[in-house]
Amino acid sequence: MPLRADTALRSALLVRTGALGDVLLLRRAVATLTQAGHRVVLVAPGPAGAALVGAGPSEAARCLAADRAELAPLWAPDGEPPALLRSALGPEPLAYVVSENADLAANLARLGGRVVTCAPAPPAGVHASDWLARPLASLGLAVADEVASLAFSRGESATAGPWLERLPDAFLALHAGSGSPRKNWPPERFADLARGLAAANPFLVVRGPADAEAVAPLLRLPNAVLADALHPRQLGALLARAGLFVGNDSGVTHLAAAAGAPTLALFGPTDPAQWAPIGRAVRVLHGEPLDALQVAEVEAAAATSWERGPRSR
Repeated sequence: MPLRADTALRSALLVRTGALGDVLLLRRAVATLTQAGHRVVLVAPGPAGAALVGAGPSEAARCLAADRAELAPLWAPDGEPPALLRSALGPEPLAYVVSENADLAANLARLGGRVVTCAPAPPAGVHASDWLARPLASLGLAVADEVASLAFSRGESATAGPWLERLPDAFLALHAGSGSPRKNWPPERFADLARGLAAANPFLVVRGPADAEAVAPLLRLPNAVLADALHPRQLGALLARAGLFVGNDSGVTHLAAAAGAPTLALFGPTDPAQWAPIGRAVRVLHGEPLDALQVAEVEAAAATSWERGPRSR
């Protein structure tokens, strides 16, 4: 039976395992639930899920890390939802599960509310943001047209201060890594791009745990400012101040787009029709193979995407 927006349940549980980009692509689904009056509790991997917790209309109210020991029964056959989950949700919550794990769906049904499931990967030609919101339409909820940028608190924005002191207004930000080397544009080309775009001005280099080799050519440039091992909300608040972000198909690129930064995303083996980041100012260049993208082509696209005026959040 369809769930009408005017009879929306008080809490909604949204379960999604995956990397940072996968979680950020839930924002349309979260916005759909929020505008229907739900308080969204997210179960996702800790660091990725934390990026999506905030006060904005496309953000969850709370995240419970999927690897918490108390939540392990959810994935076990005939597992009982733990007291932690019941107390976080209240009675008869809507449970939306982005998974094809039948045990998980069956266990969440024991919470007493409606359970809706969705396969994680969209079909060809359908963007993940739209795909992940579709099951909510079957409940009678109006799918959100707009996906707002992440709303950072004053405290989160203040954490960007030490980096902003070293960077110009509307600075250039680059992330040369990703979760897979095959998604990476050649690192030397990122360095050439930085020379052409930033000249002698300081620019930001984002480095994740697996990015040492990918960012090495950038860090050899004397005007590189390193952002390393930041909390996703701290990094997002910093990227929100960028005049331009350029990166591969990575979680950091999704974060920059979600933060509202003008974003140029470089795609190769993955299909941007399905996986392009969602944001207010996103442009995608797709190379097949990725190294078919030349520095001059990327530099030209970057020059037209860069918002040069001072940016504040």
